[in-house]
Amino acid sequence: MMKRSIIEYFSEHDGYKCGYCKKPNSNYNYGMWAHTMTVTDYQDLIDRGWRRSGKYCYKPTLDIICCPMYTIRCRALEFKSSKSQKKILKRFNKFLMGQDENKTMSRSKEDMTIDDAEGREQFVETTRAHQEGIITDIDLPFIEDASDPRNEELETISIQEPHSSKVVNQEDKSTSQTDPVKDKCTKINQNKVAGPDPTKGPCKKAKQVRRQRMLEKLKNKGVDINNLATTSKNKEKQIEDFINELPNEVTRKFEIKLVRTSPPSAEWLATSKETHEVYVKYQTIIHGDKPEKCTESKFKDFLVNSPLLEEYSEIGPYCGYGSFHQQYWLDGKIIAVGVLDILPKCVSSVYFFYDPAYRNLTLGTYGALREIAFTRYLHSTCPFLQYYYMGFYIHSCRKMRYKGNFYPSDLLCPETYKWFPIKDCLEKLEIVPYTRFDPDIDSVDENFPSENDINYIQVLSRGEVMHYKLYRRRVGRRGENIEEMQQYAKLVGSKVAKSLVVVR
Repeated sequence: MMKRSIIEYFSEHDGYKCGYCKKPNSNYNYGMWAHTMTVTDYQDLIDRGWRRSGKYCYKPTLDIICCPMYTIRCRALEFKSSKSQKKILKRFNKFLMGQDENKTMSRSKEDMTIDDAEGREQFVETTRAHQEGIITDIDLPFIEDASDPRNEELETISIQEPHSSKVVNQEDKSTSQTDPVKDKCTKINQNKVAGPDPTKGPCKKAKQVRRQRMLEKLKNKGVDINNLATTSKNKEKQIEDFINELPNEVTRKFEIKLVRTSPPSAEWLATSKETHEVYVKYQTIIHGDKPEKCTESKFKDFLVNSPLLEEYSEIGPYCGYGSFHQQYWLDGKIIAVGVLDILPKCVSSVYFFYDPAYRNLTLGTYGALREIAFTRYLHSTCPFLQYYYMGFYIHSCRKMRYKGNFYPSDLLCPETYKWFPIKDCLEKLEIVPYTRFDPDIDSVDENFPSENDINYIQVLSRGEVMHYKLYRRRVGRRGENIEEMQQYAKLVGSKVAKSLVVVR
């Protein structure tokens, strides 16, 4: 039986409070309630600027909202970690080894801003308002239960980043009193020697000195350092190398487990209470939410319930596609959770939360690095899966700019739906909050629906699926708003418009 995506489209476009700048009635989006959704359809939707919050899928109206939200993805296979990201990975490893514990657990204010200033994705409250009057799952026809007895728990995965730092010698720009002899000497040598002292070569960095001493020691021990020096210099450390820099014996036991949440696996059900407790701590302490906003039902609406159908493929990951929680276990208890969707082309990050008792470990950034490594791991068996989607990049909100620090990343053009390197987009965003990234003025949305495409939208009415043109004949022109369906088709694109089943 074929799996189908069944949705209800909402054409209302009322403004509501922005979750980022807090302005009232300044945030607008189009929405749909997804009863079921195939991973292929959802992949196509997020590549047109859509995103899910629980079972509610929404597309911000970027040209009129206060804080335009641009879909961002990291090219995981090309990922190069920054100096601060490497520092975070090394700090976490030292914590596991029990080294420098006091130093690790008492970061400076400068280090704290790396993680604690990060913004988080907002729960779109309109999801609950739309639940009234929605048909129940029992009314939906031909939904296949994709049960599979495969093991859903993923073994601990290691992550590393590339060594991208380069040593650069900078000239001292010191000033001194005029001396004709020195001036003459400087003029003679300025084209020959660089450095603060024209009679001496450039100073060596401390890292170079340590490396030279190490090579001399190895040479004295009879080690051939010629090949060693060449290979170690040219080999760039990957993110996996940093994560695996742990001895066999560590002070603390650390594991990462992947558990399926939709449909709920036995592993998820056994840990649901503990996971919710960590979520409540995170929301109330880190984000200042009131406990009544963090109830178990709201938590499940936001981060557990998912429309994505469980799917398996010969070319897909062994854990299958769909919605998961990636749990971070330390000494037998959960300290952090990454909410993920595994899709045909990417791992999509939905949310990340952690126990505030471990906030000094910079778990927000650490989790993103582990998820990038997880994407690279899945790519080893799934060639098409090669991107890490981080949700929305909001340049007008400084707390959300941290997503641009994962290099290299791309932003989705809101008009042509093509990807462009974020470094090429930032200059435009500094001028205006909303902008077109595609520099080609003749470039268009290649997935824009034609007038005829509207007729072939699939409609579910009274338990029967039919094309929209037949549905219109049955209900009559007065009983159907064709402008609403045209708007819907433009928002989802021609391909998805013919794939989704719309409840009428």
